[in-house]
Amino acid sequence: MSSSSDSTPAPASPAAGRTSLRVRLLLSLSSVLAFVLLGECVARVREPGPFSLVDTNPYLTGEKSHEVRHRPGFEGRWDSTWYRINGRGMRGPDIDWSLGDEELRVVCLGDSCTFGKGVLEEASWPRQLERLLQEALPEGQRARVANLGINGGDATSAHELLREQGLALRPDLVVYGANVNDFPNAVEAVNQKVFNEAPLKRLIPQGILDPLNRSALYRWARSLYYQSRRAQDWAAAEALAASMGEAPAESPAWARQRARVEAIQRDALAAGARCAIVLFPYESQIYLDSYDTSAIERLAALCAELEIPFIDLAEVFREHFRSAGEDLFIPGDRYHPNAGGYTLVARALLRLARTEGLLEAEESSAEDPPR
Repeated sequence: MSSSSDSTPAPASPAAGRTSLRVRLLLSLSSVLAFVLLGECVARVREPGPFSLVDTNPYLTGEKSHEVRHRPGFEGRWDSTWYRINGRGMRGPDIDWSLGDEELRVVCLGDSCTFGKGVLEEASWPRQLERLLQEALPEGQRARVANLGINGGDATSAHELLREQGLALRPDLVVYGANVNDFPNAVEAVNQKVFNEAPLKRLIPQGILDPLNRSALYRWARSLYYQSRRAQDWAAAEALAASMGEAPAESPAWARQRARVEAIQRDALAAGARCAIVLFPYESQIYLDSYDTSAIERLAALCAELEIPFIDLAEVFREHFRSAGEDLFIPGDRYHPNAGGYTLVARALLRLARTEGLLEAEESSAEDPPR
């Protein structure tokens, strides 16, 4: 008969315990990584365009900060947007411009709101405008619209791109898409204070934010976070805006903006093209009851002085939101319109094309509401 001590299992050695702990930690880490990778894939499937597992930088950068250009022939994803850049460095496929009288040609300049950040190329307002113009033209004529918008662009880069690319296309119309953040005003100051200086952004160093922004999972989480704070941020923005005065009427930023607008108009007229300006609003300008209008008024006054047709998109968006009640901006993004917002831009420019005599006046029936 064996003794009871013989049946007692031997204690595990310290080395075996450490091995077991390492195995459990490795399994836990593998599970977390698999979960994150699955989440990243799901988030990338949700973003518009073909699936891609990584973001690829689509830009060529020059020595100066404004010298940013697309890589000709680039196709891939960057910051939630699918880029398809043609051989000219423009968004969209390569197209054969005959430059004949049978073509109505439009060159679009501006920043990410002209490029169409966050939407597919066919949903951007230049491409939607091309389709609307084509429908309105007589049989046998073609509409050609070049999208020279670039993320992070401004009036300086817009003017340079007009000279480098746009004028060679012999446009009939040059449209510059300006943005509220192109010059100092209370709306921009409120945006910086409420949104860009938010606690979440202050906690994460820029060196960490930059690689995080290349993760679709992070972009998705950021969007959900911003959406959850939407009403709170709007209330804070409205309260802060009420306490702020207008930006100085004369400032270096305004002087630069004026000089570039004049240069764009001068070069467009010299090429035989008409010129028009649209001003893109922030989301808060559409949904808040009141907001600072000084930037709109000053740009409108400048356009009136230079006899440049001007479209206040804030009012266009506000009117549509009051009547239809639908969101016009990408969820969690306070700056960039969604496809529906870009449709409003394209329609406004179609009306302008008729007003400027680029298209025949639209026939109206007795049932049509007055414009």
